[in-house]
Amino acid sequence: MKEGVSTGTAAFGGSPQDAPAPRLPTEICGRIIDHVAAGLDIVYSVLDGNPHLLALQSCALVCRDWYYHTWYHLRQRVHLRDRDDIRLLSRTLRDRPRLRGVVQQVVISGHAQQSVVQHLELFTAMLAGKLPALSRIAIEDVEWTVGSMRMEGFGYLATFNLVHTLEITDVTVPSIAQLARLISALHGLSFLRFFGVDCSQNPPASLVSLPLNSANLESLEVRWAAPAVEDFLVRIIQEASRVHYLAFGVDGNVDIFSMGSRSQTLLDASAASVEALKLIIPNILVSDGTVDAIVERHYNLSRLESLWHLEITLPYYPFVAWSWIPHIISRVTSKHLMAMSIVFTIRANHAADDVDGALTMMEEDNILVRLDDMLQTECFANIAPGGVCLGFDHIRWLSYGKLSGTESSFRERCNQWDELMMRKLVVCNGRGILTTAHGKKELLDWRVTMNSMHTKTQHRKTKTGGGAQGEDQPEHTPDTPG
Repeated sequence: MKEGVSTGTAAFGGSPQDAPAPRLPTEICGRIIDHVAAGLDIVYSVLDGNPHLLALQSCALVCRDWYYHTWYHLRQRVHLRDRDDIRLLSRTLRDRPRLRGVVQQVVISGHAQQSVVQHLELFTAMLAGKLPALSRIAIEDVEWTVGSMRMEGFGYLATFNLVHTLEITDVTVPSIAQLARLISALHGLSFLRFFGVDCSQNPPASLVSLPLNSANLESLEVRWAAPAVEDFLVRIIQEASRVHYLAFGVDGNVDIFSMGSRSQTLLDASAASVEALKLIIPNILVSDGTVDAIVERHYNLSRLESLWHLEITLPYYPFVAWSWIPHIISRVTSKHLMAMSIVFTIRANHAADDVDGALTMMEEDNILVRLDDMLQTECFANIAPGGVCLGFDHIRWLSYGKLSGTESSFRERCNQWDELMMRKLVVCNGRGILTTAHGKKELLDWRVTMNSMHTKTQHRKTKTGGGAQGEDQPEHTPDTPG
């Protein structure tokens, strides 16, 4: 009896260490995991350090129930590096049918950089019709040879009728004709992303029939492609005339100009349709006297009359293309421009130095003051509140507090950034169109806000049957810097 009383006392009023830990019902835990997973957007190629992905990976380690609930969320994107991976996925789809509706993106790559792809056709044959939710296909780090994809393989690809995005990164394609067949096989394709795409054969692109679905293409992103590939893309754009989003350039110091860049040709081909443009300016050191001529030849935006969103990215310190910005902005003629951002890309292992270097550079020159004057001209009259954003970013989802040493040192640099922008861009700040962004999340939030404001403005114009000059300016409380 005494032992029983003692036990009861410990259980209900004794030491907290003896009490059982509270547990949430499994259903509630599952909803929490689902909520975390809802924030994981696989539209981004690089997810290293993404907070939602890290949270899901931690959830998988809690217990068996959490592991199995998280397992499906972590397989929205599947990597297939060889034939064995494809066979394993096929067996898993058979054993766990629920997974069929989970996989949204497939990444086909090799074990080593530019290894010959030997499993692209096997993927199309074994998984045709088994991935009804698949919307994105990525091919990375492989050499695609002539015999690695027969005509039957392209036929199987047509069964993935919900795929709207094709991303090709660090790939050598065998010919423009094979590339055209790949694009044509994906009937629902609307977004092409080419990062470092070379071509083994180099016949004139005009000899190749265009994909049958060229007219469906709405978004195109090109970060270096072989001249033959760029010529092919130009023909697609000219045929489609529906490309609303265009992004191109290179990361780093690749001299695309000496390699015969088609940047201006891409701009001119899409001039009638492009509404949002992203330029990634290479780190190429040129004399001040030649900057305007280079911009005129490669980055002349004067024909883009429907442009409403312009983003210019400067990759990596020392940001030598910073002096190009006024020359690019001065060629904007669109009266529909609502949003413009200038983003400095910083390096993970030199984050603090890169931000400090950018601050020193902008403090010492007068480019921000020149921009402040330019943005008061007539064609920038419809800039949205908070629509001029200057910020910095890193390619990966990393903690800027850790990158800068401590959270306090990072916040100090953010304050310096904001103070400099408000002091140099006085008139823009007074108009309420200036904002700043410190890192990926703030930049993403800014873009979402701008897209929402643009959509509302378009709806208002549709209801009123258009509008006079100045009606692009949406009714919105100005965003504060940062």
